[in-house]
Amino acid sequence: MYLKDFINTILSIQYVDKKLDSTFLERLTISKNLLEGISTENRSSGSPFFLNDLGVRYIVSAKEYTKWNIKGLNLNIPTSNELKTDMINADIKLLPYIMDACALITGDIDAIFDVVCERKDEILNNGSYVAEIYSGTVCASKGSKLASDFFLRAITIANYEKDINHVITGYHRLIITKLKRFKDFSDVQRLLNILLTEQIPKSKDKELYMALYDNMLGLAIVMEQNAFSWIAAKAMLINAANHIREYLAFCTNDTMRSQAERYKGQVAINLVQLEIQKNNFKSANAIAIKNLDHVKNFSKGYVAEAYSTLAYTQFLLKDYKNSVSTSKQSVNEHIKIENYDGVKASREMLIGNYMKLGLKEEVSKEAQLILDKSFKLES
Repeated sequence: MYLKDFINTILSIQYVDKKLDSTFLERLTISKNLLEGISTENRSSGSPFFLNDLGVRYIVSAKEYTKWNIKGLNLNIPTSNELKTDMINADIKLLPYIMDACALITGDIDAIFDVVCERKDEILNNGSYVAEIYSGTVCASKGSKLASDFFLRAITIANYEKDINHVITGYHRLIITKLKRFKDFSDVQRLLNILLTEQIPKSKDKELYMALYDNMLGLAIVMEQNAFSWIAAKAMLINAANHIREYLAFCTNDTMRSQAERYKGQVAINLVQLEIQKNNFKSANAIAIKNLDHVKNFSKGYVAEAYSTLAYTQFLLKDYKNSVSTSKQSVNEHIKIENYDGVKASREMLIGNYMKLGLKEEVSKEAQLILDKSFKLES
């Protein structure tokens, strides 16, 4: 297997733990286990489940991070054709593990998408719930309407397994995809109604999932504009925050509490974006400051995003010096979780601030770091 050989070659290097970044080593070890069919549920924020991303985003960070780490090792990342060969030849039960490892190490979504399309019928007929979710996410990232088929199949499997939380997750992926990728507002209304009336009431975590529902409904309202969209969306987001607060008051499950705290941070960022739409920059900044404090305490994997959001509100308030400081922290936090996209965006924010401050030399330095695709920390 090409990807396994690539990983094993790196891990066999003498004193490799002293030569490579610890997060990269973590990704390599996790991927080695995945390729052997060993599940890895407990992963740090530096080794995200890219194919379970609620934002359904197209990623480039993984490949850039790997390229950065193997400089000087005289190694090449497996080609797309080699990766496709690995996945085409994989047993259907092992396929989602290989897809996960491929995304984590190479970020080659194109290769994964090609395999998903080629093995579509087999995945739909014989794939696991995870295989359907991963396949749907990849198709959504490529704008393929096959995403709906995979998410619907995931829902069917979850119903058969009587796992209501997985059912709700499947609906969430389907709704977000139809909203963000296809803007199918009519079907989104139908699906939201099913979620509200038939699915969420079955879960013991209904308060948490009502927050998820309100957040999605708020997004739908904003996207399908009318005279009352802004205030209606804000009301839904405030409702979502209240549901989370009520849920956290009685929830004792650490995993579910962590999930709720993450949702709380996402709701806050959506509120920031909503306030920015109306040029309410002071309100947006106040929410961003509070959210940063929250994620530092309860959801450290989202600290980088919180810093980025705060830096942007400071920029909008023309508080360029503070925005520079916050943007530097954002760069460094994105580097900690090896998020190249975030590093690049934060450096672009720095450039915007330096231009406003007339610091041409600093602009040039940051521009070069972007060109170098550098993971160098800011001082």
